Amino acid sequence: MAKATGRGSYARTTPDRYGFPRLRRPRTKQHFGFSTGDLVRATVPTGSWAGTWTGRVSVRARGQHSITTRTGRINVFHTHLQVLQRGDGYLYSTREEPVRSACRKKRLIEGQRVPNVGPTPKGGDPANV
Repeated sequence: MAKATGRGSYARTTPDRYGFPRLRRPRTKQHFGFSTGDLVRATVPTGSWAGTWTGRVSVRARGQHSITTRTGRINVFHTHLQVLQRGDGYLYSTREEPVRSACRKKRLIEGQRVPNVGPTPKGGDPANV
């Protein structure tokens, strides 16, 4: 399943409520090889957030990026990040396959229902195939 998330804004300033420029945005959308929306794995060696985290990244110009995981947001320095998938404007998700009914499998094992074998080559015994 895919969901459109966009690729960011081209605007170079952030306007105030009257439309006048309030501050300047950075000229590039990519910082330290990462762009917002990339799927990354963070391996944090020490500190209160030590461990391995996987999620979407929001980049910062100073190098300490923010990662959105299932449990919340954490801030990680760019040297601890590894790109798993580039952000292409879509959010991808997977779902589990439906489990086949156990009743059908059980009936086949007990011999109550024999599957259709069909004709055998040269008219031989189906058990010798």
